[in-house]
Order: sequence, then C-alpha cells, then structure tokens
Amino acid sequence: MNGTVTDANNAPVAGASVQEKGTANGVITDDGGKFVITVSNSKAVLVISGVGYTASEVAASKVTDAPIKLASSQQALDEVVVVGYGTQKKTSVTGSVSVINSKAIANRPVTNAINALQGTAPGLIISRTSGQPGKEGWNINIRGLASLSGSNSPLIIIDGAPGDLNTINPDDIANVSVLEDAAASAIYGAKAGAGVVLVTTKTGAGNKKPKVTLSNIYTIRTPFARPDMISSGEQARLQNVALNNNGQALAYTDQQLAWFDDPNVNYVWNTATKGYDYYYNYNLADMVLRKSSPQNNTNISISGSNGRSSYLASFGYTGQSGVFKFGPDNYKRYNARLNYITQISDKISFDSRIAYSYEKTATPAYSIGGDGSLMYEIYQIRSSRNPIWTPGSDSTKYMYLGTLSRAIPTLKDGGYDNTFKHTISGVFTLAAKELAKGLQLRAVYSPTLIISSEDFFQKPIPRYTIDSSLNSILTPTNQWLNYPGYINKMRDITMKQDLQGLADYDWRIKDDHHFHILGGFEYQMYNFNYTKAMQRSLLVTSYPTLNYTTLANADPTNVGDNIQAYAYVSEFGRLDYDYKNKYFLQANIRNDGTSRVAPDLRYKQFWGISGGWRVTQEDWMKNISWLDELKLRGSYGSNGLVQNDNDNANNYDYQATLTPGYYPFNDSRTSYVYQGSLPSVTKAWEVITQTDFGLDASALNRRLSFTFDYYIRHNDNIFVQQQLPATLGIAPSSKNIGAFKVNGWQGSLGWNDVFKNGSYFVSVNLNDNKTMVTRYDGTIAIAAGLNKNLPGYPVNSIFGYQTDGYFNTQAEVDASAKIDAKVHPGDIKYVDQNGDGLITQGNNTLQNHGDLVYLGNTNPRYTYGINLGASWKGFDISALIQGVGKKYMLLPATLAMPYYNGWQLPWKIHEDYWTPTHTDALYPAYRFGDQTINSQVSSFFVQKANYIRLKNLQVGYTFNKKQLGNGAFQSVRVFFTGQDIWDKTGMWFNYFDPENTDRLTFQYPLWRSYAFGINVNF
Repeated sequence: MNGTVTDANNAPVAGASVQEKGTANGVITDDGGKFVITVSNSKAVLVISGVGYTASEVAASKVTDAPIKLASSQQALDEVVVVGYGTQKKTSVTGSVSVINSKAIANRPVTNAINALQGTAPGLIISRTSGQPGKEGWNINIRGLASLSGSNSPLIIIDGAPGDLNTINPDDIANVSVLEDAAASAIYGAKAGAGVVLVTTKTGAGNKKPKVTLSNIYTIRTPFARPDMISSGEQARLQNVALNNNGQALAYTDQQLAWFDDPNVNYVWNTATKGYDYYYNYNLADMVLRKSSPQNNTNISISGSNGRSSYLASFGYTGQSGVFKFGPDNYKRYNARLNYITQISDKISFDSRIAYSYEKTATPAYSIGGDGSLMYEIYQIRSSRNPIWTPGSDSTKYMYLGTLSRAIPTLKDGGYDNTFKHTISGVFTLAAKELAKGLQLRAVYSPTLIISSEDFFQKPIPRYTIDSSLNSILTPTNQWLNYPGYINKMRDITMKQDLQGLADYDWRIKDDHHFHILGGFEYQMYNFNYTKAMQRSLLVTSYPTLNYTTLANADPTNVGDNIQAYAYVSEFGRLDYDYKNKYFLQANIRNDGTSRVAPDLRYKQFWGISGGWRVTQEDWMKNISWLDELKLRGSYGSNGLVQNDNDNANNYDYQATLTPGYYPFNDSRTSYVYQGSLPSVTKAWEVITQTDFGLDASALNRRLSFTFDYYIRHNDNIFVQQQLPATLGIAPSSKNIGAFKVNGWQGSLGWNDVFKNGSYFVSVNLNDNKTMVTRYDGTIAIAAGLNKNLPGYPVNSIFGYQTDGYFNTQAEVDASAKIDAKVHPGDIKYVDQNGDGLITQGNNTLQNHGDLVYLGNTNPRYTYGINLGASWKGFDISALIQGVGKKYMLLPATLAMPYYNGWQLPWKIHEDYWTPTHTDALYPAYRFGDQTINSQVSSFFVQKANYIRLKNLQVGYTFNKKQLGNGAFQSVRVFFTGQDIWDKTGMWFNYFDPENTDRLTFQYPLWRSYAFGINVNF
C-alpha cells in the first residue's frame, strides 16, 4: 500500500505512524508525508496517528492516491484543566497551573499518593521524615515557604472537596492539578496561602462495555543509608585513643583487648571487683534489622457506562512489613471506592463519589526515631560488649548491667502500639444545567467521618544479674524495663462537613466576546472528640486490660479528653472573559470567616487577577507554521494561611485557657489548674501575596513544549511567638510580627515523538527560589546553629565557626586563637574572624556575633525532575530522575562525633581520624566526652546536601489482544519497577536523607524498592 498523510491544510505530516491495527506491523511517513506498507490481507485496517493530531482509522482497501488527512488533536488544543470549583480549557488558563496525569504516577511501588507525585511537576517539592511503615511523614511544598510558624503544606481538594492524600489509593487518581500562584488559588482564599493540589478520581465514562482491571505489584525493599558497624575490640581501641587524647586513664589493657579479639572468650571473672567483665561482640543491627522486607500492592476495578450513567468500583490492598526482624512493625491499608454518575433528566445530573479506607499500623511500645529511641539504642549505645541475656540462660533471661541496649527486649517482649483508622468520605453533587441559557447550578455536600483508635501497651520486662556460678538472680523491680508498665486506650472521632452552593453562567456577545461567571457559598465545619483511659501497675500483663491494677487509687491523669471544633463560612466569585479566544482576563474574590482567629478579626477578603495573551492567534503570527502555541500570562493575588497543619491545635489561643496540673501533698497527688500562656488576643490572618509572570509555548506539531514562570511571594503578617524575658513568669503570646519574601522561577521543557512501531518522550522541570526574612519585630539573636528568622538573611540560616583544617603542631596551637585552653594538635582549628585572639560568639547580636559566620541555609535550591521513556512493539521503558542542585544541612555533633557522650558507639566511618602521621583525616583527634572543643557548630558539620536520585524506573512488555487470543483478555502488561534505586549526594556523612534536612536525629531507615508487577485488562 502507498499513501500520503497531510494535515487539514494539505501540508505533509512527517513522522506520522502508520500501523496495521492489532499487529506490530507499522511504518513512519517520510518528510513528504508518504509511506509504503505491506499488510496481511485486504481487510486490514490502518491506524494513522501523529503527535498533535487525532488518530484516524482507514481500511487498507480504501487507500488511494488521495491524501489521508489528520485533524489537529482537540485533546492538545482544548485539553480541560481542573481548576478551583470547575474546569477550563488549557488554552484559556491564565494562572500558573501544572497538570499531572495518571500515567505519571502509575505502577510505582509506593504506599502513598504523595510519594508518587515526587518529581512530576516544577515547584512541587515532596519530602519525608521516616521510612517507618504507615508513619513516613510525607510533606508537600509548593514554591518554597509560605510561613515561618504555620502551614507550609498546600490545601488538598479531592473531587471538589477538602480531602487527605494519605488515605487515597494512588490507583484511583485520574489527574492532579497544582495551583501554584495566588491568582489560580485565590478562589480558595484563607487556606490556599501555600498553594492548592486538586485531585480528580477516575470514573467509568467512555467505557461502553464493562472494563475490569487487575494489577499486582510485589516489592522487595532494602534499607539504605545505614552505618557500618565495627567490632567490640575496635570500639575498645578507639575508646582508649579518645581517653588518652583527653589525658585520662585507658579503659582497657592489652590483655583485655586480646580477649575482645578471641571468639572463645565472652566473660572473665575479675578478682578485684568480684564480678564478671564481658567481652562479647554483638552486632545489634544484624541481630535486629532485616536485610530486605516485602510489600504488596493489589488493585482491582470495574468500570463502565451507558447512555445516561457511568460507574467505577475499585478495591485496593497495601501491605508493608518493616525493618525489624521481630516485634510489631507493619502497615496494612484497604481501600474501596464507588463513583457513580447519572443523568437523571436532560437537565439534572447526580454525581456520587464514596471512598472508604481502613489502616492498621503496628509499632513497638517505644519511640523508634530520635535521641534515646530504639534506633539510637541500636546504632548509638556502646553496648555490644555486654551480654543481652544472662550467660547460660539460653537467651531467656535479660541481663541487667550498666550500659545495655533495650532494643531486643523491647521488640520481643515490651508490648505494642497499634493504631486503627477508618475513614469514610463522600462528595455528592446535584447539578442542573441550562435552566436558563448558559446557567448551571450545583449543590455539593461532602461529609468525612474518621474513627481512630490506639492501643498502647508497655509490658514490664524482668531483668537478672548473675553470681559467681553464673546463676541468674532476679533484680528488684526498679531495675526492670518498663516497670510498672501500663496500658493506654485512646479513641477519637472526627467529623468534617463541607457544604457548597455554586452557580455558573456562561454567555457570549456575538462570537467574539465570551464571559463566564462563577458564584458560590461554602460552609465548613470540623469536630474532634478524643477520649483516653489508662491503667498503671497492671495485675495481669499476659492479657492487658484496664480492669485490674495493684494500685488502690487511680491516678487523676488516667482519664482525659480533648474536644476541638472550628468552622469556616465563605462567599466567593470568579469572572472569566476572553476576546476571540485570544485575550483573556480572570478575576477572583473570596470572603472568609473563621472561628480560629480573634473575634474582631475573623473576616478577611482575598482576591486575585490574571490575564493572558495567545500571541499565536494574532493574524501576523499565522505564517509561523512551526510555532503551534505561544501564550503570555501575568497574575497578582492574595491568599490567607491557617496557622497550623494540625486541625486540633491553635483553635482557641486568642483566649486564655487553663491547663491541669498535679503536685504531691500529704503523700498524694493533688490537682490544680493554671494558665500556661498568655492569649493571643490580636491573632489575625497571615496574608500571602504573590506576583507571577509566565509563558506557555508549543512547537513542531506540539512535539516540543515549554513553560516558564517568574514569581514573587510576600508574607507580611507572620504569626510567631514573642521572645520576652523569663521574668514574665508565663509563656508569652504569639503575634503577627514577622515578614519574608520569596523570589523564584520555574520552568519545564518537553519533547515527544513517534518512530516506526514506537514512540518516545523526555521532559525536564526545574525550580529555584530564595526566601529572605524582611522583618521580625521580636527579640533578634544570632546563635550557633539554625536561625529561623534573622532579618536580612534567608529563612533557616546556619551560623557557626569557619574551620581551617586541624592543628598539626603545638607551635601552630600556640600561635593561634583557641576555643579552649586545652586545645592540642589534632583538634579543629577555628578562624578568628574579628582578630581579637579569641574564638567566641560575641554577644549574639546582629552587630556583634563574634566569630560566628553565615554558613548557608537548609532551603533547597534548583529542584528538578527528569522524565523520559520510550515504547516499541509492546516494549516500554521509562525513568524519573529527581534531585536538588544546592542545599546544606547541619549535622548535630551529638550524632556525628563519637564519644560526644561517653556511651556513644563509633562506626566504621570513625576509623578515619587525625594522628600525627595521618593529618588529612576525615575526623579530628578524638576526645572522650568532648562537648566543647571539636563539637562546636562549625563548617566542619555543614554538609552539601545536593543530590540526584533515580526515583523510579519501569521496564515492561504489553501483550495485545491478538497475542492473547480470542479470550476475555484485552491486554496484559508485565513489568519491573524500582523506586529510589540509586542516588548520589554531596554529603560525606550520608546516613541521613538529603530530601529532608530536618531529619537529623537517627531515624527509621529509608528503602530502595525493587518490584515486579502485572496489569490485566478484561
């Protein structure tokens, strides 16, 4: 067969795909749009497609000398974008809106929809605080900070009503819109200061026949960024070095060091102390932590439609095991969704979207991350030389000794902390269209009911000592772990309700002037009711219950409750105007009132205005055939900001509140109440204003796309706590006394094309912004470490001493300024910035901060994402690369420096330390218990936390219906997918995740995920 493919203007379409339907047989048109293809039979059908054009099917027998014409793709020209309280054509959007489709987040081995969004849009920054199942602590940020003390997370809207991305099944998401500038998000007013994320779930529209989709992803996860441990003998040798450098007696003799190295020696009787010395060599990380852990994601959905109704029902399961080999450490989630849309009459329709999720999280009855946590006990407590169980007890009796890790007894026998959460939500929309020409009315009701429970049981763990004959002796109860133990049962019910009344009116004046008006009312109500009951000194610990205790009288704190409530009432409107689909203007206004701020300041108006110019619609641009779209945008607007991410905090801080307390009197606890802080009687809205200038372009038959935005964000009314003298005698109130400015830009560049039997794409997004504190009316002090609100400096600025290597000789020490008189060779050398011969912090003011200097800040710069992929004859491959080009993090000396506390455990990395013959070491000379000389906040502890990460990789093959035969299968795709499988960072101490520089205490490890999956369509 010979043929030619042209566009509607008879111009040849080069690079179009011509494929025999249902086969892998295909060719590509040449520069003149011509093609030659051999088909299997005369009844064959050709599918002709091209980037930017609507695909067309032609019977091979009807291919003649006449060209086959492709129409410009309406999907490209008239793509609908979800915006606040409605939709718009992409060509008419004048605000900054990024759109993420379901393909970008599909088939990732993740448990959370937030994780799946990482790297998919410019300016959208996703971070996490932990790898713990069910408690990853995912955070979303759009274009940097919006506040210093309140919420920096965007408003989440799911199917038109406020929702929670943590509970939604990622497989149910159809698309996501990110409203980035104030004009686009002004319609949401008070809650949109940090941006808005709009999520739309899938429906059955377009599936005339019932369609069943089944998917399963089985994942093996391996923890990474974990320290390498060293033997007890090496720990003892390093301890001797640290003691010697500090002028202290050595802890171990040569004979004792030899016993450490002898695998046949675990304990030796000490005739001087009349007790045993221990020389075990435990590696707690190997004993407690898995090398890999499984995860399972299974989803099934059925969808379909007829002439008047459509439906989608889906079910999902996620199961995730944790890092601990034993003890409670897992997460399970079940999701169900029913979306049903029906056309009741020609004018009336009803849209019902109901979702249910059940989550169960099992964790140990002890904190996992941070100082003193289980991870701290595994990696930081220098206890590997001491026995976990008494010798000869066959690992049944836990040892009591000075320095011991509680990790194993806590995990095996210390109880549990189990949480259960049921969430049921719905969005019900009754719509009436064309009641009058161009008029549409909508009533929306969205209730959400959350029922949560938590059972916390901390079980007493007996411990033992031994006598000279190795007999185990039970210790007094005050030497047990968790004594006297307790059970705590917590129950809470949350009810959220959202009621909206909306009216849309659309009209034209002739064909040139197009107007659209939206008006609406919204009422939001929140109620939270929490109750707890606790019992200590349990009589029965094998079956924990509140009913039995050895205490004669219950503690007054054993029961309690917490009731929180707030409401919002809002009126809003939007006017859209365009002239000849060429010039666009949009204006938004919203009036919000809330119970969360002081009564006289509860109402505030927010507004936004934006305009656009489609340059390519001008007559003088028609001859530039390679440029398909060029639109210039500009906007300005304001939004409010709720002061806290937590719905159950800051609801009543504009009034004086009382706190219960207890004190001992007459051998009993006597209750009293006190006022813990001053009320914030002038608490007002934080108001964020933002200016944005943008450009959208596409070219070369829409194969090339480009967007760019420059933005300026101001918050001139930051709500922060005042810094007042302690003589006040009470915690000071908070006021709106700060301001900062964000300058930034973002852009994306994409290319997609087809070739013979396949296609490929690549896109790059990049964002950068700088956040500067412009005003702070509270007490200003420059301290060593992280400074959040210094005027004239970036938010989260790091101040510390600049270092200049190590002192290598005593003469160098004598000739230099020193932090302490005990400094000797091998210690860190700090730079004397003011030349006064001392190393000090001055008086910690902006005018005099001694030798402290600015060392960077923790805010990410140059965040980027790279998406690329290709498909050919059923094979497909795609990758997402994500990273940050510039960022700093401050290591806490308490974790990074061995022997900061005498009980801290050194790691493999700590074997690289200064000696007179090794002066270019990673670490200075160690000092036992040094918290003064080498542990100062300095450039030594400031790391470059820039990184690049292969966030996701997928390789798959799709079997089409012809390959599968005449059965029920429409297609089957098998694939491999990986998440976080490779990264490279600028950090030398790389035991922390560079995505989140606040994750600075030793936390639950993060994971690399390797998965195999299958998608089946019936």
